[in-house]
Amino acid sequence: MKNEEIKDSFTAKGLKEAREKLDIMKLPEEEQKAYDHYKEDLHYQASMFESSFGDGYGDGYKEGKDEGRIEGKKEGQQEAIKQMIIAMEQKKYTIETMAEITGLPKAEIENILS
Repeated sequence: MKNEEIKDSFTAKGLKEAREKLDIMKLPEEEQKAYDHYKEDLHYQASMFESSFGDGYGDGYKEGKDEGRIEGKKEGQQEAIKQMIIAMEQKKYTIETMAEITGLPKAEIENILS
């Protein structure tokens, strides 16, 4: 390192990293500080990213998954009620009886049957 230069033709292991460090050390002090600040900012951003995803999924993922599960249950229940109403209609139940059994308003049952 007496010449403060690592030539491209050198092939020893680890020289690429050493060349990068040497290039940084050759920078003026102000540019070195700016580079250090840049690296610290990158580390901070990476840390924030990782902490927002915690175990790999993060709260946003869990919340989305929970919301999807709830929405899926609602849709499944609605579909089951529709199928039940259709089956009751085929068995000649009255709309009043269907409303009493399902707890749905008559208008909603009529809407499903139309």
